[in-house]
Amino acid sequence: MKIFTQIKFKKIIPMLSFALIFTACSDDFLKDELLSDTSVDFLYSTPQGLESAVVGLYTLNRQIYEDKDLNGAHPLILQAKSDLSVGITGEISLYSRLLWGASLGDFGTDSGINKYWIHFYKIVDRSNAIIQAAENIEDIDEDRRNQILSEAKCMRANSFFSLYRQFNNIFVTTVPTTPENAFDVPSDKSSKEEIFTLLKSDLDFAIANLDFTTAQFGRFSQGAARHIRAKVAMWEEDWAEAAAQTDAIIQSGNYSLLPSTNDVFKGDLNHSETLFTSIFARETIGGGGEHILNWNIVSESAAAPGIVHSVENGGAGIGFLSLNDYAINLLNEDPNDSRRNSSYYIFEYLFNDEETLPAGKNIGDPLDLYENSQTDQNKFMLYYRRQNPGVIKFLDEDAVPTDRSHYKNIMVYRLAETYLIGAEAHMMLGNNGIALDYLNAVRNRANTASETTIDLQTILDERARELAFEGQRWYTLKRTGKLFEFLLDHMNNDNMNESYPEGNPKVILKEYMQNWPIPQKQIDLLGPSYPQNDGYN
Repeated sequence: MKIFTQIKFKKIIPMLSFALIFTACSDDFLKDELLSDTSVDFLYSTPQGLESAVVGLYTLNRQIYEDKDLNGAHPLILQAKSDLSVGITGEISLYSRLLWGASLGDFGTDSGINKYWIHFYKIVDRSNAIIQAAENIEDIDEDRRNQILSEAKCMRANSFFSLYRQFNNIFVTTVPTTPENAFDVPSDKSSKEEIFTLLKSDLDFAIANLDFTTAQFGRFSQGAARHIRAKVAMWEEDWAEAAAQTDAIIQSGNYSLLPSTNDVFKGDLNHSETLFTSIFARETIGGGGEHILNWNIVSESAAAPGIVHSVENGGAGIGFLSLNDYAINLLNEDPNDSRRNSSYYIFEYLFNDEETLPAGKNIGDPLDLYENSQTDQNKFMLYYRRQNPGVIKFLDEDAVPTDRSHYKNIMVYRLAETYLIGAEAHMMLGNNGIALDYLNAVRNRANTASETTIDLQTILDERARELAFEGQRWYTLKRTGKLFEFLLDHMNNDNMNESYPEGNPKVILKEYMQNWPIPQKQIDLLGPSYPQNDGYN
């Protein structure tokens, strides 16, 4: 079975860095001179080339975050579709309100949903090419070969796992695209057994061959591989495997929760809690471009009188997507919860401009000019745009406060989630003592009181507080069979739902929407009998 995505044929050959020199007065004007050692032959036939190709995988993986189309909506689709967000305005709110990306052929499906399919299958294809070449290359040290294979297999597994959780009806392949097979297409989806067999094989190999401590920051390590392996096990309800993997990470001595929630998302994220990040470094070759995630999910407080842009107020924000009342209420349950107004979330925007300060307000007072009600429609909308609590997990503290584009490293997997996966796995095994220890390690770090009993709701609530907007919530609710129920109960805010003429997304929501529609562009390229997900026609 061969990969086939909507990629122009010329892109079958990986993008390379070529330096071409042309001399107008030379007889060789039309001849290309390769001034780099980077060629297709070099990439896939030498150890150095394969290592360069692996670096290219991280560049590909980063591209979904760099996408600024539609005001940066695409990197936030998973967050918008969760039960913890409210779509206020802008393109990303259309995903949150199910006006985009919830039906076959609508613009949101043809754009953002389609990009996810292409993005992950492109990574799969390049991973397949690297794996095939590394398995067959001669004259290479075995440890070096295994390092290359492990990183490529982690990337392939992570991509297939993401595709499966999003689209369900996916096909897996381990054969790279070539000119000879480029137009071979799958006629049917892969079985769950086939998908998970490959996921486990790839991750088990990586776990056996990667080290906990020697991985370069921003690259896959044994800890990250074990974390994904635990997540895969949870989808199979293999609680023992998930518990074993999380225990191995936690007990390895190589990771620890930071003492303060105020530090978790500060700086470059290169600390003891980080398992895997996507790197966005300024003025660094291969360091990535900018992203505008923070701008989308922090309120536009500087549009209010008495406030100017500042890092303390979350930097530049437009307030298109934000925490909903359900998430806010969870974080407000314990008045000592330190995640509010830390490096996670911003609950108060403080007056900081003497020149425009409203009468009766002081510098340092929290912004309180707007109302979260529908008695005054203007104030109601201004509350959400300017004053609603936001998320600052993607804030670059070194950015110019007025700049919407940030070079902030993005946390993909971290130890706090490992603890919460372990808590659920041990709970399902009846090990409630360990489960509570793991749960309370996260709670106590946030200065909240220990729980004395544990159930799935308790874990889901803590995951919401700790991991909101990190792209995991939608997957977790789908896995536990709670997605439809929680969306009906919590998605957006009821007063916001009622304010839009397009209708309430809870009315639009259908249970089959737990699987994204496979974009028609992709269905047209697949075999004639390839199955669309149920409910879409």
